[in-house]
Amino acid sequence: MRRLSEIYGTRIYSDRAHFVGTIEDAIIDDKEGTVVGFVFGHKGGKTISIPYNSIMAIGDIVLVYSKKAEQASA
Repeated sequence: MRRLSEIYGTRIYSDRAHFVGTIEDAIIDDKEGTVVGFVFGHKGGKTISIPYNSIMAIGDIVLVYSKKAEQASA
């Protein structure tokens, strides 16, 4: 188990070895108390995030499925 504070700043790569961004923040479901995504940037007043279910692995880097990176407004 890892703390969220340990994941901030971790680089995100797609399963095709493309750099996606760096984890800046977490999105948490306040009712369930679970992480539902990670924020890696902002563009045009919107938050750019990756849903937690798109993550393949978390270690020295975060590896995500290519097609599931999406933008969500916060």
